[in-house]
Amino acid sequence: MSIKLNTLFLVGAFLSFAVSSLAQSNDGWVFKNEKEAVKVYIRKTSDVHELKLVTSLKAPLSGMVQLLSEVDQYPVWGYKVAEARVVRRVNDQECYYYSRLDFPWPMNDRDIVMHSVVKQDPNTRAISATSQAMTGMVPEVKDVIRIRSCHSKWTIIPGAGGWLYVEYYIYSDPGGSLPDWLVNMAIDSGPRETIKNIRQMLQQPKYQSAKLAYIKE
Repeated sequence: MSIKLNTLFLVGAFLSFAVSSLAQSNDGWVFKNEKEAVKVYIRKTSDVHELKLVTSLKAPLSGMVQLLSEVDQYPVWGYKVAEARVVRRVNDQECYYYSRLDFPWPMNDRDIVMHSVVKQDPNTRAISATSQAMTGMVPEVKDVIRIRSCHSKWTIIPGAGGWLYVEYYIYSDPGGSLPDWLVNMAIDSGPRETIKNIRQMLQQPKYQSAKLAYIKE
């Protein structure tokens, strides 16, 4: 199974909003909320915001990696993911993939081409997977806005009792102005729905018993 980490989580594609009067940490991260065991943080970078999600999931490392590697399954669990496919597979730890995001009418859908690379620390067994938006490779689609600026990273750290500490970071400029209600949905409903779907899928036997040769448990 080749690793095609990672999808956008795809809440990040909607980020373009003003900071509210929340307490801010020294590194610029603002705690937004915690619901359903998902902590959401935001941080302003120029005119676009960064998003960070923190949660814990119970699954083997191989199971989590396998779920994230199944690009064609992103629409099953990824928030507002309408389509996803591998464009070019370099090896088990590197690929290029295409994804289209479903935006509500009358706004145009967005799409993106990502270059993803995954690594595992041989000592700590922590997994990091970074993705960067690419130009070219896939022809642009009429009436679909191509996202050209996006950087994301998964950090997955094994813990005691079969638990994983999971942190997801994304910086994304979706292009064009977005209404406040859509932004709020992206930073509130989006993360929780995605994590909820991931938790449910990880309960399946194929993920609980997954063994990947390139992942050290």
